[in-house]
Amino acid sequence: MLLDTPICHFHEDINRAQNLLIHAQQISNDVLKDDVLRAACMLAVGSLDAFFCDAYADLLSRTYRAKIHQPEIELTSKMKNLKLPAIIFLEKNPNSGWLWRNVANDLVEKDNVLSINKIKTLFNHYFRKDHKLFVDTGTSIDRWINSNNYRQRIFRIDKKLYKDSVGKTKNVIKQEALKHLEERFSKIFQRRHDCIHNCDRPKYTLNRISKTYLEKVIEDITLLVNFCYDELKNEFPLYLKQCGFNKSTLNFVGA
Repeated sequence: MLLDTPICHFHEDINRAQNLLIHAQQISNDVLKDDVLRAACMLAVGSLDAFFCDAYADLLSRTYRAKIHQPEIELTSKMKNLKLPAIIFLEKNPNSGWLWRNVANDLVEKDNVLSINKIKTLFNHYFRKDHKLFVDTGTSIDRWINSNNYRQRIFRIDKKLYKDSVGKTKNVIKQEALKHLEERFSKIFQRRHDCIHNCDRPKYTLNRISKTYLEKVIEDITLLVNFCYDELKNEFPLYLKQCGFNKSTLNFVGA
């Protein structure tokens, strides 16, 4: 079903990061303990990157398979202008979900999805105008802020103040919330970069890392992925319907 494999793999991978965190607490050597925590941090961020790459592949493959199943439907210019490999046209079974998923993975394999802007670029195409991810004109961010999964450290705004505000005041608070969200995840992604590319020595001195820091990183990554997963599950079938695909086609592609 829709996005089942990406979210299943994410939860498996983030659990691996949690297990490393638990294992680190049993290590008496402080240097080794910190390095295991860094490994857990890299794995946690990698699980987010893998989820969004796989989710993009999943939605892309379902869109093109829907087009093959109902060829009279005109796709958007963004979908029509993607450069696809010749294997698509030579394959005996061009309707294969596995084939399209591999093609989609190839489109993003040289990149990563480690920025909020990249997530918006890849996925907001599938969202209705007033429901797009991480934009101040959309309603999706309202749902997160008003949910039980709100975290002060991600948005750094007062939830009650936001809920009680109206008009321009609410828009200003929403813009600040989005700014803080981007800053929070930018720091998390940068830490992974520092661990991978300079052994966590961005300025020659080794960065400190703690169990508490990593617990918060894992929690925030999990909140972000689960939130986006729920939004995508809701919006993608509506996207296909707006394109003109009928119920038979939606069922065919598992949307």
